[in-house]
Amino acid sequence: MVPEDRKKDGIVPLMGVGKNITLAALADFSGRASVLDEAAEQKAILDAIARLWVKTASPELAIGRLSGGNQQKAILAKCLLLNPQILILDEPTRGIDIGARFEIYKLINQLVRQGIAVIVISSELPEVLGLSDRVLVMHEGRIKADLPNNQLTQEQVMEAALRSENYA
Repeated sequence: MVPEDRKKDGIVPLMGVGKNITLAALADFSGRASVLDEAAEQKAILDAIARLWVKTASPELAIGRLSGGNQQKAILAKCLLLNPQILILDEPTRGIDIGARFEIYKLINQLVRQGIAVIVISSELPEVLGLSDRVLVMHEGRIKADLPNNQLTQEQVMEAALRSENYA
């Protein structure tokens, strides 16, 4: 899962970009006696940085010094090291510039083509409509509407959100 608040829940700001990327998968880089295979970890870091176009002067640079978009891409890289079947993205483009936003959209579409199920939670309707095959409208933890995205409009989503009856 990529959390909504990347600075609070997604990164260790003073830790290097690379170490942030491998943090969730450290067990994959340790062999017998829990010795870290630093060469394998470094290769995974460099591969992840290249794959997700993370712009950093060095993998050792504190991740807190990167732009919001590059922090978000590093968090995505961290999640992808775990080889997920399902990826949950909570407000994946909040607080990032248009260029990084576009890169993240491309990455999401690429992941879907690879067979990874991606759940996007977003308050931005154009983003939801542009990325989704299906839109679930929720209110107070309950599904109010399940809408297939066959040329779904913002108006249709808003209408479903404003309906007073609950979804059955």
